[in-house]
Amino acid sequence: MKKFTSFIIFTLIIMLLCVPFVGCDGGVSTSTASPTTETPTTELPTTELPATEGPTTEAPSTEAPTTEAPSTEAPTTETPTTEAPTTEAPTTAPDPNKPKYFTATVSENDKLEITPYTGTNQAPEGLEGIYYTCKTPGGVAVNDENACIWIKIVPTTTKYAVSGLNVKGEYTEVKMVEQDIYCISGVSSDLSVSVSLKGMPISKDDFLLDYGYGFNDNGELMVKWAQDDGTPLRYVKITYTNGKATFDVQADASLGEVKIADLFPGMRYDFTMQAVAYNRLGKEVTFSASYMNSPKDVAFPRVEITTENLYIPGFDVVNRPAGNWGQGITNAYYEQCVMKIYNENNEVVFNSTSGLPTEDAYLGAKIKVRGNTSASQAPNQKIPYKVKLGTKADLLEPLIGREDETKQYAHKDWLLLNYGEEGYRIGGEAIADAVGMEWTPDYCYVMLYVNGDYRGLYVLSESVSRGTGEGEEQWRVNVNKDGYLFECDAYWWNEDMYFDTPITSKTPMRFTFKHPDTDNFDETSPQYLYIKDYMTRFETALKKDDDSYLDYVDLESFAKWLLVSDYLCINDAGGANIFLYKKDATDDSKVFLGPTWDFDSWMANEQGLSIIRMSYGGSPFYIPYFVKKASFHNKYVELFNETKDNLDTYIDEAFKHVESEAYEQLLEYEYDRFGTRAKSPTIVKENFKSWLDRHVSWMETQFN
Repeated sequence: MKKFTSFIIFTLIIMLLCVPFVGCDGGVSTSTASPTTETPTTELPTTELPATEGPTTEAPSTEAPTTEAPSTEAPTTETPTTEAPTTEAPTTAPDPNKPKYFTATVSENDKLEITPYTGTNQAPEGLEGIYYTCKTPGGVAVNDENACIWIKIVPTTTKYAVSGLNVKGEYTEVKMVEQDIYCISGVSSDLSVSVSLKGMPISKDDFLLDYGYGFNDNGELMVKWAQDDGTPLRYVKITYTNGKATFDVQADASLGEVKIADLFPGMRYDFTMQAVAYNRLGKEVTFSASYMNSPKDVAFPRVEITTENLYIPGFDVVNRPAGNWGQGITNAYYEQCVMKIYNENNEVVFNSTSGLPTEDAYLGAKIKVRGNTSASQAPNQKIPYKVKLGTKADLLEPLIGREDETKQYAHKDWLLLNYGEEGYRIGGEAIADAVGMEWTPDYCYVMLYVNGDYRGLYVLSESVSRGTGEGEEQWRVNVNKDGYLFECDAYWWNEDMYFDTPITSKTPMRFTFKHPDTDNFDETSPQYLYIKDYMTRFETALKKDDDSYLDYVDLESFAKWLLVSDYLCINDAGGANIFLYKKDATDDSKVFLGPTWDFDSWMANEQGLSIIRMSYGGSPFYIPYFVKKASFHNKYVELFNETKDNLDTYIDEAFKHVESEAYEQLLEYEYDRFGTRAKSPTIVKENFKSWLDRHVSWMETQFN
């Protein structure tokens, strides 16, 4: 929070005709002999008055009025000794050729300056002012006993707020009738008016219910926002830069939007948006945008998302409790959207609006931010998303094809992952397929646009979720409705429901649910109590010096999962997305481990194994127990010898998707958009194969 600055006080001598006036509401009249009143600088009260008509002004001439030069010292408590000019009460309205309108602004050096305004009838944008005798703020100057002196003062920098108005002279009352607008009634002498300023604190809130941005077909950027009704705003300030020049836009908060033109196509602009209330500054919101249409000419799959009102899905970052791992996100909410997918021939192969009436176009899909560290620490604001469709569909079939027509691939849940310029997903899934994991999520590398803003290369992927349908027709994780899909989760502290066991309670990990939906049960429900009891019984057996643990878990799935992690030498003990599943809620089914996920820490050590094998004063998972079991070791070595010689074949096949001139061209656009230079996929593939060959040779010395 900023400390209040010292009051900066300047004085404006307003030359007023000595005529009787009445109060702002036309009530009590006062005589010209009213006593001299001095108002000390205080915090101003807020007074609600009925709305008045918009301000209009008499067109003044360019001749400036006679004013006292503003003093750089705070006003004294005595009436100024300088003799005020003598005026007589006019019998007609003031001469419109003599300006009666002054502006008050804060200059770049943060000092309040008073400048005579001699323009046309309409004040220039951004200029606020001091009005002559009139009936409404900014109204036409009149010689009327019901008129008042109206003053409107708005500091034009975001650093200050008006904290006090000090008026010296003969008058009846000073009232703040609206934000920034003050009424002085019953004036019977010349007045000296000074303004006190104070620094404004920065709030932890951005004062915006929602915000977003997007490009139209002309390359103009529309920035939109929705105000929090509980916090009236003075304006919204937007600062943006292309790295060479910086620009400022100040928009009326009530408008809810502003259009920014003259942005250079293909150039990245970084934006900072700040809502300015009357006594506080909102927390800054930052984003980047670039109008890049050239990538659309590249023959490569493309996803286009257009959100309703251009609003961007938001989230808050939340830090872990003491003794836990990771950094998470919270308050991630969906925005309704239209989703279109184009194949490499620029043909629309999916449109979420299909079959919907025009008024329901945005009901076909919705999008939100997903992940934890991947979102909270996303580089270049390249955020991962989850998309939920209104109707189940297979988004990948038009892009990659499907081999097994008996499976139900259609689903509502899909992911847009933010590492489309990286190769670790391809390498990781290739190894998982080579080892023979029961299911690995299918995916396709795509380019992504959100509201016309080019977001670069992404991965359109199936999510880890219960499959559609029942039995053998299920694709994704094959569990029944009464089954379980759960995760040994480092981010359990950021979930509404979790359970622990004797082993996990001694580690930073807990179990969280992917299925069933936690909205449908609680900690007292049979569904919850059963799986907690089942895993506790399994742990008891795991600690025994026999193979009774195999009554609870599928040996081969655990061995395959660890072998994939060891082949890749994953250096992630807690955030490796350790998924488990159980087909139903009976003891007839066992717990399986998988699928594998999250390969970004691959190739950590050529002569080492995955870090999940290690123990940190208490195992983060069960692997240190498993590797001591002869039954597990034998199965692991058996799988190693069966798969170690076929890895290159799977790797070569997997990388074909991105080994193309089109993808290489998009890597150049990735650099233009984000300034990151990624390696060619062919180089990534060959480096991985070379590393893996040496790594497998070392593994042979350990297990054979």
